[in-house]
Amino acid sequence: MMNPTSTETFSVSLPPTYEYIRTAWESITAEHRKDGDYLSFITLGLSELSFYNKYNGDDHLSRFRASCLEQRGVVEVMTDKTLPVAGLTANIRTAHAEDGYFYYFGLVQINDVYGYTIIGDCDTVSKDFYEPLFDETFQSLQYFGNPVEAMAKQQAGIDEMMHKYKPAEPEAPVVKIYEPFVVPDHEYWKIGEHQFSLTGESQCSISDGDGALYIKIEAQAPQHIAGLTDDYSNEKVYLQFYFKGIYNAGVPTGKFLFEEEREASYLAYLWKGGFDFIQKLSGEVTLQDGWLGIQAYFNEHPLKLAVKITPDLNWTNYRFLSAQEVSTAPPEIVHQLWLTDPYTGILQETIYPLTQLQSLSIDFRNKNDFKEIPTAVKRLKALKNLSLTGVTALETLPLWLGDLKALDTIRVSNSQIAGIHPYIFQLPELTKLYLSHNQLESIHPTLPEKLETLVVSYNQLTSVPASVTRLTYLNIEHNPLEKLPAGLENIPTLNLELEKKIKLLDYTYKGAGPYDDSRFFAKNDPALLQLLETKINLTGLGEFKEGLIGRSRKAVALDTTEEDTYDQKGNHRFGGLPDLPPGVDLLAAGMQFIAQINCADIAALQGYLPRIGVLFFFIKDQEELDPQVVYYDGDLNELQSAKELDMESEFTPFRAIASSYASIPSLYNASTLYPELTELSEMYDETEELEAALREKPAHSMNSYVFKQHDTPEMEAVDAKRGKPEDWMVLLRASSDRKTGFCFGDAGEIYFVIHKSDLEKKDFSNIYCGLESS
Repeated sequence: MMNPTSTETFSVSLPPTYEYIRTAWESITAEHRKDGDYLSFITLGLSELSFYNKYNGDDHLSRFRASCLEQRGVVEVMTDKTLPVAGLTANIRTAHAEDGYFYYFGLVQINDVYGYTIIGDCDTVSKDFYEPLFDETFQSLQYFGNPVEAMAKQQAGIDEMMHKYKPAEPEAPVVKIYEPFVVPDHEYWKIGEHQFSLTGESQCSISDGDGALYIKIEAQAPQHIAGLTDDYSNEKVYLQFYFKGIYNAGVPTGKFLFEEEREASYLAYLWKGGFDFIQKLSGEVTLQDGWLGIQAYFNEHPLKLAVKITPDLNWTNYRFLSAQEVSTAPPEIVHQLWLTDPYTGILQETIYPLTQLQSLSIDFRNKNDFKEIPTAVKRLKALKNLSLTGVTALETLPLWLGDLKALDTIRVSNSQIAGIHPYIFQLPELTKLYLSHNQLESIHPTLPEKLETLVVSYNQLTSVPASVTRLTYLNIEHNPLEKLPAGLENIPTLNLELEKKIKLLDYTYKGAGPYDDSRFFAKNDPALLQLLETKINLTGLGEFKEGLIGRSRKAVALDTTEEDTYDQKGNHRFGGLPDLPPGVDLLAAGMQFIAQINCADIAALQGYLPRIGVLFFFIKDQEELDPQVVYYDGDLNELQSAKELDMESEFTPFRAIASSYASIPSLYNASTLYPELTELSEMYDETEELEAALREKPAHSMNSYVFKQHDTPEMEAVDAKRGKPEDWMVLLRASSDRKTGFCFGDAGEIYFVIHKSDLEKKDFSNIYCGLESS
């Protein structure tokens, strides 16, 4: 159930994933935590558009997008998109940082002065789970009230709070919360009056992945300390830090101020274990003279810590972030250099001596005069990775780039590159080439011999050469494509809009035959048609009647009722064990049984399924799915009863009853999927009322719609198995169910999808299966 939350001027519905919700004036924040660990954060609020005036740009949108590149440290743009929010168009920019975090920024402008913003974050590997939640949250926003008065109240409240904590006498000294760290003569760890025993040396290393310094300190608490240590770690605790930007002549050096475990520069991160999840570290962390020192608080508990750092660090793994760091290092140890908004006047002299450099990244977030790659790069014969982003004035890549024979990856985005010289395409080790957001009109037909990945999205391509068909990854989205080579559809990972795939490639479904499409729609059933017309009128959606009825499906609802004791063979069953057909041994092969459906029992409810027999549904597991659907039309007495199977199931078997109903589409993404129903995407109350009036959502169903954040199960099936979306149908939707114990992802559902002509032929050998989790 969504969590409605509001301020004086706006309201949102937060997904149940976010349990830690706080409201302060015109701001709402929410966190997702698990086992005390922070996983994701959302903040929404009313904002004055003048806030963005400090960023470069000719209008509010460009300044907003520029702000996204600075608000959370060094990030790289992933996508720009729009969403319908409160009847307006919101602009979204997503980005990721080298530290592994994904960021979601959104702005919907309500007038020339004010707008509402959202910022969400999560680990990049979890973006596919959280990004739809960010979309859903922002799209639930409704605004009201007077923003001028609300902002005035907010400022007054802040002023009052600041005055409250202002010292009564200006002459009185301000109390220092954090004492400066002084290098001691011994190691220690103290929290309040409690002495913690350090266990072994601190673990220090420089990651060969992200190039950061990791330090982990472990200790034993003297005893369980209520409210400070947790109840299950046996008083073993640890703090683990990640640092960047700390190189100084071979000695880690820097000061980092944490506020509730967040550090503003994003050059340091903290993980902890063994402590109560409510405890948040705030204070100063210092790297100095071979020591790590902490002068901080865990909430109200003062924390003091000092440990030695091993001097034996492999700095060749370190990722240097500035010319200043490089200036104190022997050139031969600098293997990675990642610069953000560098002063172009010193690039040449900074890079020139770094002959062992293997990775060079130059990222501009602001306007710059970078028009050509420094010639010093010519000397970098060991260079494997070259990345240039935001170099908006760069129009060409130099011919001599082809002399850097060790190059494995080239990334040049957000530039003006219109073509690549063929000599560069002869690089012998080049496997990845990223050229998104440029002005490319063509690609040379002879690709680098080892090239596997090519990203040329957001360019001006009307076609691509046939040579790209040998790649393993190709992204050509957002190009004015007119023609594509045969075989492109066989690339393992092809990122291209589905409508272009169908139009420009051979997406014919092999073996497709005729079928009667009318049987799948509710409008062809007089009883369902009358019900639809009545309920649509009653809910005040008469102007959308034609579109809603045209899209409504004649679905079968399957509701679990009572636990199945296996006394009957071939009945409707979800979970538990199946009544296996002769010769079918899928359980022994490790498949998970989901359901069996008696076709004869539901023959009167629909006309698209077999009239007799039983359908059995299996998956391998929730990671791979790998569906198997078995159809048995023999004597039910020949089935091997589940009672006879010498095994157990993790799911409880439940019987089910079936009924017919009209399934209407989810209107979450109507503007893209159902354009004639676009306006309904903003009419939440009315559409929910209609859905409830037609039927409470069944636990499981056949030929129904499935709620998905972006596309549909039918579109997924086309992407995987070809054809057109309208030629596929959801054979079974199985939801997470407390009765059976089903839990798909995070309370989601799985769906089995079949081509309608295969269903006509009773051929269940080419099923697609997907999983949608909230």
